[in-house]
Amino acid sequence: LRGLRGNVRGVVFTEPLWGIPYNLYAPYMSVYMLALGLTDAQIGLLASIGLAGQMVWTMLSGALTDKFGRKRTTLITDIIAWSIPCLIWAVAQDFNAFLLAAIVNSTWRITHNSWLCLLVEGTEPHLLVEVYSLIYISGLLAAFFSPIASILIAEFSLIPTMRGIFLLSFVMMTTKFITMNAMVEETPQGRV
Repeated sequence: LRGLRGNVRGVVFTEPLWGIPYNLYAPYMSVYMLALGLTDAQIGLLASIGLAGQMVWTMLSGALTDKFGRKRTTLITDIIAWSIPCLIWAVAQDFNAFLLAAIVNSTWRITHNSWLCLLVEGTEPHLLVEVYSLIYISGLLAAFFSPIASILIAEFSLIPTMRGIFLLSFVMMTTKFITMNAMVEETPQGRV
């Protein structure tokens, strides 16, 4: 970790600010929807719509990343794909709110592409395996925070806890996106 420089440093060092909140809410998302009155069929429909949106954005992600650059695309679509849905989920009352969040969240496929370009372009090829390992380990360590959500749910009940976790996720993820953007530079290929 100490030897990381350039874009890879910004990408790796800020990753826990996304992984921790994601692992706090992800295991409880469907239970949260059920508690707000959604049916199993509606939850399945939301998953299908989200996947369909991801397919569309995956096909467009390369062109968008090349058009606007890796750095700008990552910042804008991270905020769209993660920060905005966290706010929607925090105040959601019905199927329509979750539908809107699923459609907006499906744009994460764009940022996945641009984020990988920021990570890989300009990183020494011999470091890539180590860098991917560090990101993988970061994700595994972030999962250790998920029991905190169950403790909070037991203390404060599901819906208020999830709303709080989504607000915390909004703050942490948005901080990650802004901090990472400040730590990275546009790649040479992105400038082209």
